Amino acid sequence: MDLPQIGAHCSLPSCNLLDFLPITCRCNQSFCSEHISPDLHECPAFSRRVESTKSSDPLPRCFLDGCQRPRLRNYTNAIDETCSHCHQSFCAEHRHPDTHMCPTSPAQAKPTPSLKPRVPGKFKLPPRKAPSDPIKFAQWQKMELMKMRHRAAPGDPRDKGASPPPDERIHVKILTEQAERMFWFRKTIVAGRALDLLVAQLGLSFPADQALKLGTVSGSDDEQCPILLQNDQLLVKQVEDGNCLSIYSTL
Repeated sequence: MDLPQIGAHCSLPSCNLLDFLPITCRCNQSFCSEHISPDLHECPAFSRRVESTKSSDPLPRCFLDGCQRPRLRNYTNAIDETCSHCHQSFCAEHRHPDTHMCPTSPAQAKPTPSLKPRVPGKFKLPPRKAPSDPIKFAQWQKMELMKMRHRAAPGDPRDKGASPPPDERIHVKILTEQAERMFWFRKTIVAGRALDLLVAQLGLSFPADQALKLGTVSGSDDEQCPILLQNDQLLVKQVEDGNCLSIYSTL
């Protein structure tokens, strides 16, 4: 039985990313959170609106303290507030409760649920013959990272054929039921964007209301509680080069 199509592809031709929470712009096209801003997809509807409001007040900004991005409502047809929990308006990047530390989010009001890997089945890290001697272990670790840099595929399809310097990339291992996959991303990518790309690369499908996050995997015990990454923060600020990650549900 065919799985139902979840989400929509970004309408920007150079992106075309399958986003599981697409946003519809005033121009009636769907975009990913990275390209919903009108200036990033040359929105004709927003251009006309700007021309008609040049003498009016500036666009309202994201409600999150310190963020100067325009509110999502400025360039969508939505009439409701962005967040259904605290009823405030945020930008595309901070619209989810976990990205603006929503005080009334159900996740904040109840104990943290047990986390389960969303990749089906149990998984274990591949056996590793790491030396116990600290000096030899450091050398072994460097060698493993070198191998990984040669084997890793670009996490963003747009980087296929590109070869940025190693110091501009972050390499990660993604643990699935079948095997360990290796990818690299540019250090400018946020964890949420990397998550969307990885789900697309691995061909995974999830319910539309499923809240997903990347989480670290360490040791050989797949029941060990992972450290979840924040979707709105840079990936490189949360993991080290060569870290092993998996995809988790927080529901």
